[in-house]
Amino acid sequence: MSREDFVILASRTLAVLLMVWALADVSYLPGYVHSFLHYTSVELPSPSATQYYRHSHLIDVSFLVVRIIGFSLLSRWLFKGGPEVAALLLPAPGEEGSSRADPARLGSQTRGAWVSGASFE
Repeated sequence: MSREDFVILASRTLAVLLMVWALADVSYLPGYVHSFLHYTSVELPSPSATQYYRHSHLIDVSFLVVRIIGFSLLSRWLFKGGPEVAALLLPAPGEEGSSRADPARLGSQTRGAWVSGASFE
């Protein structure tokens, strides 16, 4: 199996997995929306409890929608493939050292900045 075949197989497998997760999250959407709509129309004895439940369910629905969109976009990107996906899944042997910073050098730079009193505001 060539490198290109492996990258195509791996990227499309991950794309299908992410699409299945997105579709599974879509199946939860009606329940989340129903709960949110219920708490927008009901008045509980405590106004703070009513506000809490409304905001809580709004946050739940919002994050679910963001997760569905994110999984779908990432799945589409992986399925289309390309050089970026190939570099992500199977970097060339020469690419590994060039894109990473040296942690020892980075640590000494930040320590020196703090010791000299430099401000990061």
